[in-house]
Amino acid sequence: MIIGVNCGHTVEGPGTGAVGLIKESEHTRLVGNVLMNKLMEAGVSVVNCTVDRAVSQEAYLEETVRIANRSSLDLFISIHFNASNEHRAQGTEVYTYGGKRHSAATAICAHLEKLGFSGRGVKDGSLLYVIRRTKAKAILIEVCFCDNKRDVEIYGRMGSGETVALAIFEALCETVTEIAKRTGSDKEKFIEIVGKIASADWQKRRIILPSVVVAQAIKESAWGTSELARKANALFGIKKNGWSGRIYVKEALEQDADGSYYRVKQTQWRAYDSWEESVLDHNSYIAERSTDGGKTKRYAPVIGCSDYVMASGYLQACGYATDHGYAESLAHDYIEKYQLTKFDS
Repeated sequence: MIIGVNCGHTVEGPGTGAVGLIKESEHTRLVGNVLMNKLMEAGVSVVNCTVDRAVSQEAYLEETVRIANRSSLDLFISIHFNASNEHRAQGTEVYTYGGKRHSAATAICAHLEKLGFSGRGVKDGSLLYVIRRTKAKAILIEVCFCDNKRDVEIYGRMGSGETVALAIFEALCETVTEIAKRTGSDKEKFIEIVGKIASADWQKRRIILPSVVVAQAIKESAWGTSELARKANALFGIKKNGWSGRIYVKEALEQDADGSYYRVKQTQWRAYDSWEESVLDHNSYIAERSTDGGKTKRYAPVIGCSDYVMASGYLQACGYATDHGYAESLAHDYIEKYQLTKFDS
């Protein structure tokens, strides 16, 4: 199978996308590049249909389609961020030829909605150049509105480009048979490895329920395929914060008070020698984290809680994640779906 991915718009000059609270062409590349890496790691042949510069808008579109059509693609995906005149429109939507609600399109919509975006559905993109002119089945994704404060807050809060790419990838895993076959066994191995580590630590220290730990590791490391997981054995993305061990330097994307985003270069993250060390340090972090000099433990309600729904809720309530749907996602999208409670006994 061959999938073409287009990171929408040029980076500068003619063909540049919308500029709102975030710049469209910058973030289409954040999403698209991660998505391409995940597809390639899953053994899928990927064609990068991105065009960085062109002499005109028309030239940009023509070159995008030319790259796609010369490669005999099975599926073409174009990543975009929307904008509206009054900056009030919000939500995620997907365009297909004739508005056809095929499985990949509806699955992508559903997975992006789970991140917190309101759903605008699958729409008719027959008049869009890349939809109309591409020979392969084409999907154009409008992740959210880059000029709407609520959408941009959701986008940043849940992990920005990497999380969106993972959502699209998981949607494709569910609907594209070849990807599902390739990733299924890898997912089972990841669950078993992390589950055994988390279960053994739960029996010994009784800090955080294993099913919750495994769900967090899946969600935060993209099944162990994120940059931090691959290069630093870090499944949870904890910054240095007093850590005296090995570190990994990687750019971080942060949100400013006005809702805009900025990059922090040379950000230091905790790095480990193994996934086991990462899990154990994560659990210690939950047990020991304090913001008042040690007087109180930030995640005290989580410690020892033997109900996965309550433990997930406590994590969110105590500020582990600002994503409003974080707890529900852990419980329903991972623990229940993959029967992770088997590690809790």
